[in-house]
Amino acid sequence: MGRSKFICPFLGALLMLLAGGCSFVGVDTRECRVDTECSSAFGFGYRCDDDGFCQEHQAQRRCQNSYPEDLFSNPTLYSNTIVFGNLMDQSLATHRARENAAQLAIKQATTTSQLNGQGLGIVFCSIAEDSEFDDFDRASAATAMATYLIDELNVPAIIGPAASDDVLQVFQDLADRGTVFVSPSASSPALSSLDPAVVTDESPGLLWRTTPPDSLQGEAIAFDMRTLGRGRTTIVERAVVVYDDGIYGSSLSEVFSEHFQQLGGEVTLLPYSNAAQLSDRVTDASMSNAEEVLFISSQTGDVVLFFANAASLSGFDSKTVFLTDAAANPDVLEDSSSARFAAVRGSRPAPRSTDDLVFAGFLAAYSGDYGEDASQFSFTANAYDAAWILAAGAAWAVFNEESVTGVGVARGLRQLSEGAQVDARATSWPQMIEHFRRGESFNLAGASGDLDFDPETEETSGRVEFWTIDKTNIVPIASWPPVQELP
Repeated sequence: MGRSKFICPFLGALLMLLAGGCSFVGVDTRECRVDTECSSAFGFGYRCDDDGFCQEHQAQRRCQNSYPEDLFSNPTLYSNTIVFGNLMDQSLATHRARENAAQLAIKQATTTSQLNGQGLGIVFCSIAEDSEFDDFDRASAATAMATYLIDELNVPAIIGPAASDDVLQVFQDLADRGTVFVSPSASSPALSSLDPAVVTDESPGLLWRTTPPDSLQGEAIAFDMRTLGRGRTTIVERAVVVYDDGIYGSSLSEVFSEHFQQLGGEVTLLPYSNAAQLSDRVTDASMSNAEEVLFISSQTGDVVLFFANAASLSGFDSKTVFLTDAAANPDVLEDSSSARFAAVRGSRPAPRSTDDLVFAGFLAAYSGDYGEDASQFSFTANAYDAAWILAAGAAWAVFNEESVTGVGVARGLRQLSEGAQVDARATSWPQMIEHFRRGESFNLAGASGDLDFDPETEETSGRVEFWTIDKTNIVPIASWPPVQELP
């Protein structure tokens, strides 16, 4: 049964009506009970509203890009498509590269083989602070866009956000919605406690990540400062830590401090919560008797501001600087003063060797599609893997659940760490589908590493890489823990 629908923007409706800008039109909105009835009848972006009628989604300026590109303009072509969401800060080249990596995985799966007649798609939403959109800060934009993706587009899963503090706010606000969130880069150990303490195949967690928690990175930084080798010629006796007082900075500084003191070092902790405090803390660090300053922030702008302040402070002439994974990206190197680059060491999750089939294949495919070297951007391989595990999770849900929901996808994610090895690449997609068609788990090898999710914590593990800066390039120098030599 159809009904007439009044079509008019929300703001200024009366004025536009008087000016002839709005009208009553006959639209077959169709009565419905569930969203799938609407998407099947009208295409992607239609849902069942509270009144029991099909309704088209409200367009969102922050979410204009998608794969396929005509997902919004030709919705009837995608009435049977499983669509994911993606939350990144599109003002940063590094985040745009992560979007590209996620799109590459979805494109590879879609163009290789359909999932029991269903395609895959993804909608990219920007969470940048941008007055042209609205007055949201980044965390608020992340929550608003996640809500839009869930309520308006009915996505079962979302890749992102990237920063731990953004993930914390989004998941705390929306954990009860049953949507899966997979962050490619949020590494705070504090995030591990957001899901229930006990997770099972029947009741899986909804917060996942394709990078290990920072518990290992904090220990690695302490080890590096307190031992010689890997290019380090002096042992650090005293360290000062300037850190963003959110869950990323607080958790990592706590882990580092514990291990550094266990190894005999002295630590001074200097937290900050805004730009003015950051400048003061950098000044305080320059005047301390510490030999090395550890700076921790997940925000590119904060790292740039750190370098701007440190450049003019003579106290840094006799100090070295240690940075974490968020600083290892072109946005930092291009926008920062290079005055202190020669004194910098850093750490990040160790990427796979270019001799690895999956990683090499990812780099080649990314270069072919986007004309760039994905290894120059942090966490691109992790974003690629995040999209692949969601594609696999959707495949599990198609064959083993009543419908493709967030919980169903999460159950599928728990089936990716045991059984025959399957590589995360285009030619393996039919193999993934067949495994799940038979209800069999498999061991997914990703571009970022082996995606061996612990069944009790649903976390991965990995190695840490140390790096330095050579002019405008990140240069790897060693990895940790040390590889044991064969006798």
